[in-house]
Amino acid sequence: MKTLFVGQNSIHLKLIDSTNSYASELLKETKPPEGTLIYTFEQKNGKGQRGNKWQSEPNKNGAFSFLLYPVFLRAEEQFLLTKIASLAVYDLMSVLLADTDKMREIRIKWPNDIYVGSRKIAGILIENTLREKNIQNSIVGIGANINQTVFEPGLNAVSVVQLTGKEFELKSVTEKLCEFLEARYLQLKSGKLGLIHAQYLQRLFRFDEWHSYASADGVFEGKIKGVSELGRLRVELENAVIAEFDLKQIQFL
Repeated sequence: MKTLFVGQNSIHLKLIDSTNSYASELLKETKPPEGTLIYTFEQKNGKGQRGNKWQSEPNKNGAFSFLLYPVFLRAEEQFLLTKIASLAVYDLMSVLLADTDKMREIRIKWPNDIYVGSRKIAGILIENTLREKNIQNSIVGIGANINQTVFEPGLNAVSVVQLTGKEFELKSVTEKLCEFLEARYLQLKSGKLGLIHAQYLQRLFRFDEWHSYASADGVFEGKIKGVSELGRLRVELENAVIAEFDLKQIQFL
């Protein structure tokens, strides 16, 4: 594996409820090296955003949790971790789909789902522990659809094999993800925030396009203009006012 620290210490679990839950319990008992990876190809109860579950067919996809110690980040800078994790998974999918016309359709759906066209191919759940004003540790959980060919009805999902027509060796995919996440994390540590922000926006689903959304006030037309430092979605409304929304305050239609 071509990394300095991400994935160099790894725990492969044949079957687990949730790699994020396992990582959380591990942090209560010890402090593994930064970059420690907990991964499985069969997860029974994966966690997603909004309390949703990440559904995955056994031995077809990957579930990964990385342990990071970004103590250099203040609590209000947590969304930077979301940006680099999203960019890392985007980078991974760009390589896996490199020989297809679908590569141009890869997008980051705010805050941190990865879409190809209008379907979800990967999801991210980051759980941070704070100490005073800084982040003490971070669990970066990633689920990626790789070799699954059939999904439950109504599930807006797609996999790499469906888009490419070929299966990928899951261990190789794991190693590539480690490399991309380390590269993005090192960008963050070296202070390349302008680059990170620009590339996140460049790859953002529906960025600067008019679309329909729903909030507590009803359905409305809006144009995504960016993301605040705290990770709130900035949307231009039809009256040219910029509104900001948290995760549970806006629905994509």
